[in-house]
Amino acid sequence: MKSKSVCFLLFFISLFGFMGCTEGYSGGKVKVVDLKCRGLVNPEGVDEAVLSWRIESEENNVTQSAWEIEIASSRKDLEKGNNIWSSGKRESEQQVNVRPDVAILEQGSLYWWRLRIWDGKGQVTSWSEPASFSLGLNTSDWKAKWITSVWKQDGPMPYFRKEFNTEKTGTQLQRAVVYFCGLGCGDLYLNGRLVDKKRILDPAQTNYEQYALYSTFDITSGLVKGENCLGVMLGEGWYGQDKVWGAWAKYGDPLFRLQMEITYEDGSKETIVSDESWQWIPGPVLKGNIYAGEVYDATREIKDWSKAGILADNWNEAVLAESNIPIDLYPQLIEPIRLKNEIKAVKKWKDPSGNWVFDFGVNIAGVPQIKVKQPKGTHLKMRMGELLREDGSVEYNTTGVFATGVVQTDEYICAGNGQEVWNPRFTYHGYRYLELSGMVTEPELDWIKTILVHTDVNKRGEFECSDQQINKLHELAIRTMLSNTHGLPTDCPHRERCGWLGDAHAVAPFENYNFDLNNFWMKYMKDISSTSSVFEKNTLHQKLFNTIFYFADKAPGIPYMIAPGKRLCGVASPDWGTAVVQLPWYTYLYFGNEEPLRTYYHEMKQWVEHVEHLSVNDTLPTRHIVPYGLGDWCPPEGNNTIDCPVPLSSTAFHYLDASIMAKTAAILGNDDDAEYFNNLKNKIAAAFVSEFYDKENKTFGSQTADAMALDFGLVPAGDERAVSDAIARNMKEKYNNFMHTGIFGLGRIGQALSRFGNGKAAWDMFTKTGENSFAYMWTDADATSLWEVLPINKKSKEVCLTGSSLNHPMQGGYDTWFYEDIAGIRPDISGPGFKVIRFEPTMTSFLDWAKASIDTSYGKTESEWSQENDRLIWKITLPPNTSGIVALPDNKKIDVNKRVFDKDDYPLIENRGDVSFYRFPSGIYRIEIYQEK
Repeated sequence: MKSKSVCFLLFFISLFGFMGCTEGYSGGKVKVVDLKCRGLVNPEGVDEAVLSWRIESEENNVTQSAWEIEIASSRKDLEKGNNIWSSGKRESEQQVNVRPDVAILEQGSLYWWRLRIWDGKGQVTSWSEPASFSLGLNTSDWKAKWITSVWKQDGPMPYFRKEFNTEKTGTQLQRAVVYFCGLGCGDLYLNGRLVDKKRILDPAQTNYEQYALYSTFDITSGLVKGENCLGVMLGEGWYGQDKVWGAWAKYGDPLFRLQMEITYEDGSKETIVSDESWQWIPGPVLKGNIYAGEVYDATREIKDWSKAGILADNWNEAVLAESNIPIDLYPQLIEPIRLKNEIKAVKKWKDPSGNWVFDFGVNIAGVPQIKVKQPKGTHLKMRMGELLREDGSVEYNTTGVFATGVVQTDEYICAGNGQEVWNPRFTYHGYRYLELSGMVTEPELDWIKTILVHTDVNKRGEFECSDQQINKLHELAIRTMLSNTHGLPTDCPHRERCGWLGDAHAVAPFENYNFDLNNFWMKYMKDISSTSSVFEKNTLHQKLFNTIFYFADKAPGIPYMIAPGKRLCGVASPDWGTAVVQLPWYTYLYFGNEEPLRTYYHEMKQWVEHVEHLSVNDTLPTRHIVPYGLGDWCPPEGNNTIDCPVPLSSTAFHYLDASIMAKTAAILGNDDDAEYFNNLKNKIAAAFVSEFYDKENKTFGSQTADAMALDFGLVPAGDERAVSDAIARNMKEKYNNFMHTGIFGLGRIGQALSRFGNGKAAWDMFTKTGENSFAYMWTDADATSLWEVLPINKKSKEVCLTGSSLNHPMQGGYDTWFYEDIAGIRPDISGPGFKVIRFEPTMTSFLDWAKASIDTSYGKTESEWSQENDRLIWKITLPPNTSGIVALPDNKKIDVNKRVFDKDDYPLIENRGDVSFYRFPSGIYRIEIYQEK
């Protein structure tokens, strides 16, 4: 009996053990969630299957040792195991940017997939919930034609329509997908309704002579059996506008391409395309300039124009577009620009001219939405600006009128048929104040709202601390960033709206903490690459300060100052073009995406060699010193007060680029290049120190110079604390205990102080009030966003008010320090994309508490600390399949999860002074650090 019982018990153990390996954990201790393709949830029309997932568990020390993926043609087939591809078990800890080696996926088809993983102990999870994706069309898959209307100068924008029938005998409609590209921007209608009411200015701007982006819409639920109708409205966007910068800025008259694929349950398919069978007629949009604004005449609306069955005898046949057509069409993988939050006016008043002025309380990028009841033909005019004159009227100079020649203006002509609600769809503006004129009756405060407009990027970072001034600075950085995220990182939302490369690399780190920008940067890097791809003979090159130039040939691959578009402002200076190297690296570091390193490796390498060539100059005493650039752009009081010499900052970026190339070459297995760039960076470093370092006073001469040298690792070993001291001394002796940097220094000065023993100087700088302080921006300048020149004192305020923008994100680099040093959380290069997370707060002595979280590709990681009596209570969270490098003091009593910290449990990674860094596995940890031994 005893022998039989043992055998019976062993049978059940083996049985349940086997079931555990095939069916997954009982109780669901570990499971796979948040399946994405190309970083998107159930996306339509992606370029390829690039898969990722998250692991969910309440346990600590959870890792992934293997995965298995299944792909099927339908959800039902997937659940039944009727797969078109199965990976089998793959030994790998990778869970981000996984590319299945499956070659049978077809463009336009919908696929379902699921996966399961094995943990570090060899136990397998249950299958995940299914997710889906579809592949978009390649350029060769398009059967549709580019069509347009007959255009007249300053004529109205057209309506387009096409009726079609979905009734098919003996079978039901299963799926219908529309691929659509409207240039400059297009709205898609189906059966009288916008397919996506919140989406505007679609697609994102590109170099249209080379390629454009298209969007994919699953419209199955909007179709009816029988007659249906598609409708399109077009706007000029960046493609068709010629009012700003001149006629040369225009690519062509608006046009579009549309292809609809209908699949029926019997497997048959039908394709409907844009061609001459479409009809058009002038519509109510009289003008739709991206800079100047939109004019909409509601009396010209045609009721039910995009519904089937209307009388359309007077409509015209569509015209085939024959010129200015993009060569290629690619799927738009970045989130679209959308109408976002609504902001109500906080007050209104009448100005001396009798116009009504509305104040929305904050400076943003958006569009007005009116809700009025006025007689037919009432012509309402809205003009937008960032400032007020002394008499209470709106000032327009900071919106760039001197450069654009236009005031941001929207106009609406009322239909007079009751209450009318309208907002423009083919423009956006940067403003806080709105001037309204033309109404018959006195307006109410709720007549006008502002709707925020920006690319619908996903928020992933949260930061807050016990100091409200620091929280205010964080708020301003986020607001300004979103005001300049419109398919590319723009410099301002009114005057230029250009993708300056220098601005982009200055903001990338702080923006990557706050938003999931992987696809956004991938798009912008293609913009840079396509802009730079041309050869240009004897063209303008930037030399110094954006005012001194020279002429030379430009090789293909060398970037311009701006991308994309026709306004380029010359070949990039060394301190702007460095974005070619930095942006691929930051995308790898913050999102774990190796693709841009591979895609743009040649251009990154070419750029470093180009700048190295610029450093070979007979007028310079030392080789490897780069003499050209714009310098530390927009310090207080403007560019004529730059403290940091241009050769210093440009050479520092040259060193950074060579360092990145050495690491990139090693990652990609290019050993010869890795050796070359390692040698080059060492030569640049030696030249940099020889040329710029004051060995006696331990400084490179300015706050920015010292901060860049510390950040890039250019300070002679052992002098780091002394160089940080020099920054603090410079602040005290020359600038009233405050910073004096442009955009290169402002993003680095906090770290340069707090990481090298000068946390008090950093604290005093960020919390200072009165003259020469960040607080001056809102207490005395009433700033609600970051200005082109920060108004930190009376003089800098006056400089900016002469015409500079009041909405410029390039100044927001300081926000990186809030995450990294106040909250103490940042990625580590040993595990990019936050697979390895470094926890090291450096400001715990100066605040009561701070917290930050980042929703990484692996899950949410958190760092939250507070001072409680005699202890620092620190909670950190590491998602499954990640690990942390945690900084802990050597001379304190420490508890971890209510147990005395045992160093044997956590591998020692490094020592630095009286701080040691330990490896923590995934999980949630409550660390208590006692102030007394």
